Amino acid sequence: MRHLGRKIREERKTLGFTLEQFARTLGTSSSMLQRVETGTKSPSVDLLLDICNICRKPLDFFLSETPTGFRKFEPHQQKRIHTEQFDVTILCPYGIISRDAVVSRFEGKAGTRITFPHQTGHCWVYIIHGECVFEHDGVPHSLTAGDSFLYDAERPHGLNILSDLESIRITMKRERP
Repeated sequence: MRHLGRKIREERKTLGFTLEQFARTLGTSSSMLQRVETGTKSPSVDLLLDICNICRKPLDFFLSETPTGFRKFEPHQQKRIHTEQFDVTILCPYGIISRDAVVSRFEGKAGTRITFPHQTGHCWVYIIHGECVFEHDGVPHSLTAGDSFLYDAERPHGLNILSDLESIRITMKRERP
């Protein structure tokens, strides 16, 4: 139980919440949350699920005995989207670096044209290999290996792959008021 409480406290602090702020967000008292964090009381299933939701962590993150200072992601744990034209692998899901950031690897075939759906936030992309034209808000941008760029994902954007392409992308969600 102390292990669970310690992980909850670490995540609360990582998110920048005081004990009182986190308790208020969870809809519980700060004294109850303090007892959970110190391991003197087990959280209810509902409270633990609310904590997982706010921290954007799976339930097993809080229940496993894996040390919190190191976490390995094996290939079978990485989500993958695969089509004939492109392949996307989620290298680091939301909640690991930040509750609002995900890191992915993209591989696309020459001749592929992708129009992305409306998204929120900003994206940073680093081109590892290949050439493409990235169109953002109606303006084309020629990009090649070694280029990196940041864009507002809420604006219309698409990708025309000129030669086989490999890139790393960090997507950062935008907070809504």
